[in-house]
Amino acid sequence: MALDVRLLGPLEVRVDGGQAAIPRGNATTILALLLDDAGRAVPVSGLVAAVYGDDLPLDPETQVQNTVGVLRRQLGAARGRIETVGRAYRFRIDEAELDTLRCKAKEREARALRREGQAEKAAAVLREALDEWRGPALADLPGRAAGAIGRRLDEYRLALLEQRIDADIDTGRASGVVEELRQIIAAHDTRQRLVALLMRALHASGRTAEALEAFAALKDRLADALGADPDRELVALHTAILRDRPAEPAAPPPPAASAVPAMLPRATPRFTGRETEIRALDRFLMDAGAEAGLAAVTGMGGIGKTALAVRWAHRVAHRFPDGQLYFNLRGFDPAAPGATPEDVLGEALAALGAGPVPAGLDERAGLYRTILAQRRVLVLLDNARDAAHVRPLLLTAPGSFTIVTSRDRLVGLDMGEGAEVVHLGPMPEVESEALLARRIGPERAAAHRDAVARIAAACGRLPLALTLVGSWAAADPHLALGELADRLAGAANVLNVLVSTDAASDPRTVFDCSYQLLDERDATAFRLFGLHPGPDLTPAAMASLMGSGLADARAALEALAEINLVEPLPGGRYSIHDLLRAYAAECFEDEVQEAARRAAALRMLEHYLHAALRAGTPVLDTGRPAPGVHAEDPGPGWFAAEHRVLHGLLRTQAGFQADLRVWQLGRVLAERALDGDGPGGDLLEVQALALAAAERRGDALERLTCLGYMAIGHHRGGDRDAARDCAGQVAHLAERAGGSWPAALAAYLDALLGGDPAAARRAKAGFREAGDRAWERRSRTLADR
Repeated sequence: MALDVRLLGPLEVRVDGGQAAIPRGNATTILALLLDDAGRAVPVSGLVAAVYGDDLPLDPETQVQNTVGVLRRQLGAARGRIETVGRAYRFRIDEAELDTLRCKAKEREARALRREGQAEKAAAVLREALDEWRGPALADLPGRAAGAIGRRLDEYRLALLEQRIDADIDTGRASGVVEELRQIIAAHDTRQRLVALLMRALHASGRTAEALEAFAALKDRLADALGADPDRELVALHTAILRDRPAEPAAPPPPAASAVPAMLPRATPRFTGRETEIRALDRFLMDAGAEAGLAAVTGMGGIGKTALAVRWAHRVAHRFPDGQLYFNLRGFDPAAPGATPEDVLGEALAALGAGPVPAGLDERAGLYRTILAQRRVLVLLDNARDAAHVRPLLLTAPGSFTIVTSRDRLVGLDMGEGAEVVHLGPMPEVESEALLARRIGPERAAAHRDAVARIAAACGRLPLALTLVGSWAAADPHLALGELADRLAGAANVLNVLVSTDAASDPRTVFDCSYQLLDERDATAFRLFGLHPGPDLTPAAMASLMGSGLADARAALEALAEINLVEPLPGGRYSIHDLLRAYAAECFEDEVQEAARRAAALRMLEHYLHAALRAGTPVLDTGRPAPGVHAEDPGPGWFAAEHRVLHGLLRTQAGFQADLRVWQLGRVLAERALDGDGPGGDLLEVQALALAAAERRGDALERLTCLGYMAIGHHRGGDRDAARDCAGQVAHLAERAGGSWPAALAAYLDALLGGDPAAARRAKAGFREAGDRAWERRSRTLADR
């Protein structure tokens, strides 16, 4: 069966060469949503929110289910591609069958070629990706949800176009892209990345004056349209072009060496929270006294390091009368080389009004420290790659102070230079909700407190995401906050909602800056967090996921923790922020072949299954674990620590063998639940998932076992009708299967639900014959009542 699906233009679905007649309306909207998250489960609740918004029909989930049924019928031979996954649907489709997936594959290929220095081949590959567009994406579909997907896909096309033009400039085709860029900018006249490309192309073509004019024109447009200034990267490009321009005879002399720099960037007036961290920086400054102070602010991308450092620097600037210096070191920007200490020292000396700047790093550092030896100066070194990146730039003058921000934990600065470190995590609930309220208005926030709290939770209390969502709500006073909260909470991948045309405000782009710098081992470990159900894991679990030795897994986790992609926890465990987990899942799906994904999922299941058997009563012979599975000896409290992980694993779908392991894990957890005296809810949840795996395998004995556990769970919960229904299915399956154990289970349920001592005795005898002592003991307890 051949399938060809296209979103990049009018929606087209071809099955075996023929056009599938998909009815316009809700059916095409749901299809677009499923294809937008191709290969991932989309919750029914998310489909309801996207299709109906606040205008809900009677029983909207049934309406969605009916519409999915229509879709399946219209897909004909491809009907099985829409899979039911619990209370969600998934469209299973290969990379070659969907134009958006083909584009992403080409983009990955182009990135790899650029890293290898093959810009010309990369440009050709990007042209192939752009050829997939047949017009505006999904332009023929009505509705807000389809429109949002279409706009995002067209924004993606613009990003691909920028990458292709960038590659063309690198291959010496600068003059050939100038007119193309001018035409694109005419339609997107405040997009700074496009103007940066035009400036580069003009400058490389010897048209420097036009490049500077393009910058000036953009500056005017931004001021008129948005009341904003060009971003720092564009200003830096403008400065670089100015410096590269031939000197003019009437150039003014350089400023005197007594110039007082005031280089701090503008602090956001809406800065909210982080009072504890600000007080810590105040204390570090006070403790430094007459010494040269040094502090560092570390944390994951988007956590608000720069905003905090700039806010605090303005707060204390009056204490540094000899000036404030600011440098963006671009340590985690894969699209631009990081600023070298030598370059930064050159900029610093120019800002300080030094005369001729020496050529070497040591000479520049010496002159820099000599000039500042008797001055009280504040230096903010933003976005450092690591400790080595900033050491030549640290101040030594008494009364001066250096503050560094980085995604790296900067352990070297702490140990070697005595830096005081402030580590930023997600904002507390109160502060994250206050940040949203500050952005959208206190009265509006107070009127929708529940929605604000849900938005903050869906954003993972990450300042970058909170600010982005807050700006949307502020720009549209009619936007229903409850609807926005539903959209964020119901999204299969919240990063598909948190999208910005400004790269600095887009979480996915910000995370990508860290990910692109990882080596293969560490990138593999990071991607696998997207497979693991969370909330945290041990090095032994990561070793099994990777199929590697424990030392490699521990080293990879430590490396990821060093740059704040994961968070070390007490007890040697590691966690990851929810939005980073979503990004890791994207990378896992996009970059790992299906066979490798299934193998990793099976190793993960086997790791936890064998650990669970060692932590509890052995009830199964599961054989030897798969190759690459690392044994873990669970200690006291292991089940409590891994509760969420174990339940999450039951949702794993990675083939026939994985389904067997899911069922086996479900049985281990059920046996543990039976030996407790708690309610049956947990038992029911576990067995519903294990039963789905058993049904996929078509194994009657496995189904019978799950239904037996579910009967007990319903009985504990007081639902006698549901318990009897499950028990009836067990009796039917036991009669068909034969054997002492199935018959004994059916008898046990008769005794449990009907109070029949004779049935309990039959169960006890049957379990004794089957050699199952645990169930024999349970039957004896019933018989003795």
